[in-house]
Amino acid sequence: MNEVQKIKRNIRKSKAWDAKRKSERKRAGNKDEITLKPLRKRWALHHEDLDAENYDNLEGDDYLCVNNLTHRCIHWLYTYFKDDESILDRLECELERMKKLNKKDKDFS
Repeated sequence: MNEVQKIKRNIRKSKAWDAKRKSERKRAGNKDEITLKPLRKRWALHHEDLDAENYDNLEGDDYLCVNNLTHRCIHWLYTYFKDDESILDRLECELERMKKLNKKDKDFS
């Protein structure tokens, strides 16, 4: 574990972080703010500011309540998006193709 990871771990163990999580969860209405599904038992308070020096700034509004899979997806996608914003266009095209090809799944209801 590197120094930045240790700092983040210690912040996440603090009472201030716990209070921030509780207030953000209430603000989000106990919902994943991307999928709008209920937050699960294991959810993440996503910090949009990735600068390690700002990690302990709990006063800002750059937080998002998300389920763990959503959180992993955000970080994975961001690794590409930061250099190539058109990845979202390509992803949308693929999702539309999948939706069209799998439309028959809904026709049987």
